[in-house]
Amino acid sequence: MPLNRLFGVISLLLMSLFLALAGKIVDSEWTVYERSTKSIPVIRKLHLALQVEEKLVIERGATNLLLQQDLQDGEAVRARLVPARAASDHALRNLRQVLREQASPWLAPVTANVQLTEQSLAAARQDVDLLAAEPKAQRDPGTVAAATGMIMNTMDAFAPAVAALSSAAIQSDRQLDDGVASAQLASSLRDVAGQMASTLAAPIVARRPLTAQERYAFVKLSGQADQLYAVIELQLRGYSHKPDFKAALQIIRDHSLGEGLDLLTNLFVTGRSSGNYGLSPDEMVASYVPKMAAIPGLRDLIVADMIREAEQRNLRARNFLLATVGLVFLALGIFVLLLRVIRRRVLRPIVDATDLFVSLANERLATAIPTPRYDDEIGDMMRAIHVLNAHSQERSCLEKEREELIAQLQAASDTDFLTGLLNRRAFFAHGEHQFGIAQRYRRQLSLILMDVDHFKAVNDQHGHHAGDQVLCKVAELSGRCRRKVDLLARYGGEEFLLMLPEIDLERGRAVAEKLRGEIEACHFQLEEGVSIKITASFGVVAFDHDDTLENLIVRADQALYKAKDGGRNMVTALPREPGQGVRGSAQDGSDWCRASAQRKGVEDFH
Repeated sequence: MPLNRLFGVISLLLMSLFLALAGKIVDSEWTVYERSTKSIPVIRKLHLALQVEEKLVIERGATNLLLQQDLQDGEAVRARLVPARAASDHALRNLRQVLREQASPWLAPVTANVQLTEQSLAAARQDVDLLAAEPKAQRDPGTVAAATGMIMNTMDAFAPAVAALSSAAIQSDRQLDDGVASAQLASSLRDVAGQMASTLAAPIVARRPLTAQERYAFVKLSGQADQLYAVIELQLRGYSHKPDFKAALQIIRDHSLGEGLDLLTNLFVTGRSSGNYGLSPDEMVASYVPKMAAIPGLRDLIVADMIREAEQRNLRARNFLLATVGLVFLALGIFVLLLRVIRRRVLRPIVDATDLFVSLANERLATAIPTPRYDDEIGDMMRAIHVLNAHSQERSCLEKEREELIAQLQAASDTDFLTGLLNRRAFFAHGEHQFGIAQRYRRQLSLILMDVDHFKAVNDQHGHHAGDQVLCKVAELSGRCRRKVDLLARYGGEEFLLMLPEIDLERGRAVAEKLRGEIEACHFQLEEGVSIKITASFGVVAFDHDDTLENLIVRADQALYKAKDGGRNMVTALPREPGQGVRGSAQDGSDWCRASAQRKGVEDFH
């Protein structure tokens, strides 16, 4: 896998992992934030419902007391019942309004319970008012009991609303479990305390001893009050470090359950033996009810603390959520920036360096090398590549110079220094290749051996420098008559060899004749302004089962010898003689050497 793609895959995996972890954290905090956001309105609704219960308990106590007194004695109680009823209506109205403003499907049963409570309360009040308008002697005890029971039924009808709101609060936030339970217990404690006072109200009004049923109810309610307070203390152990909770519990212990229950207990003791209680119902209510105010106060304190804790959790969750989201975006930005920096300053230079190394390895030295912009390890590597490239270019230049020098030396070793033609050694090196092709594949091959006539005379009359000029001019004319594939060489002295691949004897003779004519027609201009005429003799042979190149040259020399003997300035084409074979090659070579020497001697003589 290419490094760029691998880096991209790893980056994608790391970013996915980071986003997954960040998403998990955000989801967790969002859950806390959502729960606390939902729990706060539910707690407030529950608080309103508990206040409704409190107001109904107060109204129930005033109603019971009113039904126990006669018309002329109940004016003070009636004066307390009017604000109690107004408080109940106000509490129900506040709860109903909140339920309407924050409508939700799960609140529909609660709203129905509130409406049922209002209807039951209105019917109960109507019956109570009718009974209270009659003289006490005319009131039917069963009707009074039924009216009192209607008030209790009203509270029972409202109980499901409190239970539903309590359950909703706990479901919205499990941390509210203890607080909700403690608030309900406080509300129940206030209800039990009210029922204890209501149990003693009728005997005090009638100034009679307690009945067995009333004694049993009082003892039972007193035990319930002690149990409820013990459970409340147990539930609020986690709040013991808070001074306001500690003070509220102390007030309930000293006043509500201390002085208040002591008052009722003394009345209970009196009522067991006689009806001489020593105080009126109004005096009992005025002395007892204020001491019970600490219980709803504890309830309100618990609810307020739950709301405060929920708001703090909500604020912490919101702040943490915002901080987490901000940090996620910041981390993403840093991560993307880091990836860009790594790609730009590490990965891309490494890839570029790899390409440069490949280019250097393939000797593509012209590849542009970027200039390092940073003083770091990557920059050092790029500078090292610059140095390596410079050394490689220098080495390449040296190698080229060496190759050129070798080529020059090779050319110098293969070239005749005077005429620029191939020398004898180079002719044999190249000629053996052409001869081998002709010998192997039976291809046509002609060889021309040329000799300048009376060359010694030119040297003697005009000097060796003039002779060199003549040889150069002859080489130039010979070069014009050859093809690119032909081999032209200075064989020695004034002799030249011209090998013609794919040319038969007759066409070779024609080439030699053309060259002879060119030389004869040429006026050789010497440096001193003298113009001379030069001729040349030619021996032409063709490959015909010759064993070696030397044998072919021997036959060409024989043909040249005949041309010399025939009067010079002529071309002699000599075919292979029948019966001339390999065995005569060495002897023919020796004879050719002697004949060549003799011919040179004769020419020198002339």
